[in-house]
Amino acid sequence: MYYQNFYMPQKKVIDVPSLSKGGPYSHAVIYDNLVFISGMTGQDPEKDLSFEEQFKNAIEKIAKVLEQASSSLDKVLKVTVYLSDPQYFNKMNELFKYYFPNNPPARTTIVCRFVNDKIKVEIDVVAGI
Repeated sequence: MYYQNFYMPQKKVIDVPSLSKGGPYSHAVIYDNLVFISGMTGQDPEKDLSFEEQFKNAIEKIAKVLEQASSSLDKVLKVTVYLSDPQYFNKMNELFKYYFPNNPPARTTIVCRFVNDKIKVEIDVVAGI
């Protein structure tokens, strides 16, 4: 039997010390040339932020994790956006165009309920490295 030497990608965990986590998970996992980022929210426990502020905060967190993973927002391939209310859909589209102006990534948008009622949006992404 003949066996070739195959490249076996390794899983690498990324955690950003300045970002909090809500449970036992990694901020991101790199596998081969892809980085999978856990859902990021943008709420502030001290104050009630607008949808726009939460979206911006979530994207900024994602950008920090991408930087740790040697990637960036322009390498994002797939985005899943979770909205607490369908009324945010049009505003989310505007913000999405702002952060992904050229060749936007694939996207799925889901309206759902969050455990924390202050959360208005959560975003997870898959990006290339």
